[in-house]
Amino acid sequence: MENNVPSYSPAKLKKFKTIITEKLENTTNELANLKANLKSQKQKVANTNTDFNENSKHFQEQAKDKRLIRRFQNKARALNAALSRIENGTYGRCTRTNQLIREERLLAMPTAQFEIIKKQ
Repeated sequence: MENNVPSYSPAKLKKFKTIITEKLENTTNELANLKANLKSQKQKVANTNTDFNENSKHFQEQAKDKRLIRRFQNKARALNAALSRIENGTYGRCTRTNQLIREERLLAMPTAQFEIIKKQ
């Protein structure tokens, strides 16, 4: 890594890695719960003899769970990408400007890849 390229200290990177790893673990657990819930919903619909309204309710629940699963999968993907950036030394730098992203922003959104610049 070049000397003139900004980066966070190893201690701060370790702190960010801990935060990201914790969020990834929570996301993975939530994802597993949603997938198990979706599977049980499918089995419940298959094993019961329900009317149209009841089936519609189950299908709406399944659609909601599928959306949540996609959202958590995307979140897990972003968290894994952030961990990769920590490992390769590019974490915390804006993809566009190559300047450091504010620490407050990274604490609020550890997957951030861009710095938000206020217009004057």
